[in-house]
Amino acid sequence: MPTDGTPFRPSPQFAQWRAEAPATRITAEDGNIGWFVTGYELARQVLVDTRFSMSDRRTPLGPTQLPMGKPIDAEKGHALMVGNVLGLDPPQHTRIRRAAVGRFSVRAVRGQRTAIGEFIERRLDEILAAGPTADLFGDFAVPVSVFAHCRVLGIPDAKAEEFAAIFATEELRFGDMVAFAADVLDLKATDLGEDTISDLLRSELTGPERLGIATVLMGSGRDAIAYMIGTIMVSLLSDTGQLETLRREPERVPAAVEEFVRFHAMFVSTHPRTVAEDVTLEGIDFRKGEPVWVSTVAANRDGERFPDPDTFDVTREASGHLAFGHGVHACIGQQLARVVIADAITRLLARLPALRLVEAEQLAPMAFAGDLPTYAPGAVRVTWDQRPERG
Repeated sequence: MPTDGTPFRPSPQFAQWRAEAPATRITAEDGNIGWFVTGYELARQVLVDTRFSMSDRRTPLGPTQLPMGKPIDAEKGHALMVGNVLGLDPPQHTRIRRAAVGRFSVRAVRGQRTAIGEFIERRLDEILAAGPTADLFGDFAVPVSVFAHCRVLGIPDAKAEEFAAIFATEELRFGDMVAFAADVLDLKATDLGEDTISDLLRSELTGPERLGIATVLMGSGRDAIAYMIGTIMVSLLSDTGQLETLRREPERVPAAVEEFVRFHAMFVSTHPRTVAEDVTLEGIDFRKGEPVWVSTVAANRDGERFPDPDTFDVTREASGHLAFGHGVHACIGQQLARVVIADAITRLLARLPALRLVEAEQLAPMAFAGDLPTYAPGAVRVTWDQRPERG
């Protein structure tokens, strides 16, 4: 797995592999030999084909011993297996996911825009008051993402700070995560509301299934939204033409989100799949038992689908990208991500017209984040000349 890429310039190895074939044989760090998919069309097919199972997880980075924090007993361990939609196939996956998706629909997420927008404005007030420097990732993107997730999931206000301490951190501890999810489920059981956790408690899922999916939902997406906001701003502040286009025409921002996430896709490899039966796609012979890793980063830079793919263009029609996955395992929170990213970028550009980039850690290769090869977020240090009045 090449490690010389960044969110702005993926490793050239991916383009070389894709030029030779839409999938390449690679050896994982644990010795497993599998397929790394870089072609857009093959990636779409693999992501929807049920002959590629989400079970038997084998990542190209090999098994990773992640810190546990609080111990995970047999009951909680069972919950993480039966409720983890990231490792389940239909029909179990379908049944469990159905109980969680209601608050992530386009309509439901739009109903949260006012509250999210008000929080963004308060956060910008605080940044301006403390200025004239800030880290757009830690000071802005992370708090905004945490607030949005707490709001939609239904994390009680009294638990929001603890949620941030456990989930908004570079070092996730699985034991702490599942223990927190169990505490929230217990609290919400006697105080149901109009939120995702309450929906899970009203559902027909078993207790372990609820705990498993709740833990996954709390741990998923929050880092991706924060990563995306910070990374997008690095690109915009590094490209005067693109930045000025959006300053002149802020109404373009919601549509530009598709190009934002295409160009800055986070997952060098999606969650691994295993071939359940022999299958041939796009000239590649996949054999039963082989691991398959789909690279959304590489697929989104396929020139057969996106002309001039390595150019960041906020006016591009970028729909059809795979940054949120594809098929039944596509990101549950993608509509929330679109709304939060668009609102955060729009308000940030309006409130800080003199914003300048000082330094961004992501401009140089960084260690992959987590147990999958995904680009890590980094500090985005900025400054501005003045503190404009709110208008």
